[in-house]
Amino acid sequence: MNRKDKKYRGTQCLNCETQLDVSEKFCHACGQLNSTKKLTIRDFIEEFFANFYAYDSRLRNSIVSIFTKPGVLAREFNEGKRHTYANPFRLFLSVSIILFITFNLTEENPTAANDKAEKELTKEQLKEEQKQDSIAIEALTSGQTKNNLLKKYRNSKIEYSKDSIYTKKQLDSISLGYEYTFASFRNFYKKYPEKSEETALKELGFKNSFIHKSMYNKCKKLKTNNINSELIDYFYEKLPFLIFLSLPILTLMFWIVFYSKRMNYTEHLVFSYTYFTFFFISIIIFNFIGVISETLFETTTFIYFLFLLPFYFYKSLRNFYQQSRWITILKFILLNPLFFLFLVICALVMMFLGILLF
Repeated sequence: MNRKDKKYRGTQCLNCETQLDVSEKFCHACGQLNSTKKLTIRDFIEEFFANFYAYDSRLRNSIVSIFTKPGVLAREFNEGKRHTYANPFRLFLSVSIILFITFNLTEENPTAANDKAEKELTKEQLKEEQKQDSIAIEALTSGQTKNNLLKKYRNSKIEYSKDSIYTKKQLDSISLGYEYTFASFRNFYKKYPEKSEETALKELGFKNSFIHKSMYNKCKKLKTNNINSELIDYFYEKLPFLIFLSLPILTLMFWIVFYSKRMNYTEHLVFSYTYFTFFFISIIIFNFIGVISETLFETTTFIYFLFLLPFYFYKSLRNFYQQSRWITILKFILLNPLFFLFLVICALVMMFLGILLF
């Protein structure tokens, strides 16, 4: 016998005690099934799968809409179709957790990377490298101009190298750039791991400040001297976390650009959650592509960020705010630099809070 059969219906809801008519299948107050039938194993299993399928249907509808109809989910959710789709914040939170897990699963083992990037130096090799450093330092401190130094280095086959150690005075005199500073910190630590931060900074000619000490400690963790590549990878991994924390602030950007009395901040926030859900799901896919092939990863991400993501962003704005094509294009152009500006502001605020708290 089915629990929904009329003969099992009561006149009072067993959940909230609201008075019911026997014609009512569900309680009009809380929505529970109007049934007095005792729960059986079959009923229990059917109820479980019914609830699971209901959520699964909303999840499926949400994912399909996000990928095929940019901006429509957010608009329809705001218009009241909230039983059709999964809650945008709940979906965004779930996808964010999965994304952070995939970063941990696909991240290369740091120990293995260090083993490949760094081999133990013999005493003879260490002496030879230190000798080369001395030659480079002597040339750099000779007082010659940058052009003459470059010419001398070419003629003597000595080149500026990220595998060498340069002091602050040398770095300032030839403007080698931040990557040589970071590489010098890393190289100094690799050759003299027993020396303290204060000693290292003093010998390198840097002030013993909080910023320099923090930089030195971070550089100790670098896997190679390919500084730019490692920084890009680092910020790529941290970008989703930064967006996750900054989303309420980033939503102000949409609220300002698309200001309207008929739309409040929360409705803009729903749009932000759905848009960045698509962005996070895309990164999850790219992370798994990267495990399969690094070349395929680079190709697909290049196409995605250059063509697909801007087009998807435009279509999302067009479908959600429903403004004319040219107004949407104008605001799309305005939003792109604003997004990075807001993201940088959020990053600086979080860095400042991090320094204060830790």
